Amino acid sequence: MLKIKHIAAFLSIIRLKNLVIILLAQFITAYFLLNMPSWMLMKPRFILFILSTGMIGAAGYIINDYFDQKIDMVNRPNSVVVGTTLRRRLALFAHVVLTISGIGIGFMIDPIIGAVHIFSAGALWTYSAVLKRWILLGTLTISFLTSLTLLLVMIYFKEFSLLVVAYAMFGCVTIFIRESIKDIISAKGEGQFGYQSVPIVWGIRGAKTFIYLAGLAGVGMLSYYLWSIPNWNLRYFFFSVFLIILWMAYKLTKADKIKDFKTLKNYVDGIILAGLISVTLI
Repeated sequence: MLKIKHIAAFLSIIRLKNLVIILLAQFITAYFLLNMPSWMLMKPRFILFILSTGMIGAAGYIINDYFDQKIDMVNRPNSVVVGTTLRRRLALFAHVVLTISGIGIGFMIDPIIGAVHIFSAGALWTYSAVLKRWILLGTLTISFLTSLTLLLVMIYFKEFSLLVVAYAMFGCVTIFIRESIKDIISAKGEGQFGYQSVPIVWGIRGAKTFIYLAGLAGVGMLSYYLWSIPNWNLRYFFFSVFLIILWMAYKLTKADKIKDFKTLKNYVDGIILAGLISVTLI
């Protein structure tokens, strides 16, 4: 019998907050970057489109927790859902239902979107089962798939925009940094199960180096983007974001404990949110 605790557990493993941010990013991309009228975004077809993206994302989160159960029991034993509150078989069933539903809706909307959903679902499964065990492959996969959610909006409307590409690239770099920090936080559990992430192979100093390089790349792309867009409101806004990035870089040099890296991850989440807000200033 389905209980409240099972519903709460399900909402926990699909990362509802993250899904809302992804779907909101797609909506904002369509409205502010592609200049689509609001009535077009209220159509059932577009709503189904963003829901199908959410289904693929939710399925990815579930299958990741499914494969990571033992690692999570080491890193965060008090917040493990799959295998405790929610049976593994039920979690796998939810993953299959969400994946098939998302792909089916995608094909119903546009065969290309359906094909992209198949690719994304397959990549998320492969990431959880194999790729995240190997150095950089998992981090790069998640970074690309996140940026793909914005590029998918262009595919839906069959419109090309350099602005969307610029934001997708900035999002890719930001997520790379976030995932790199998460690798440091998870290194203890992953190391016990043969994972080969950057902090495990090259140590925390090596992981920090990758984060610095990714940060420089992100700042470089952002600077070029601001130089090409004569919007002073946007420039002032991102100048404040630069200050956050500089502060984060300083804190990264001092970070040596898990709680320090968790704080840094929160900074990155703030930068991602700032990126979403900046779109409304264009």
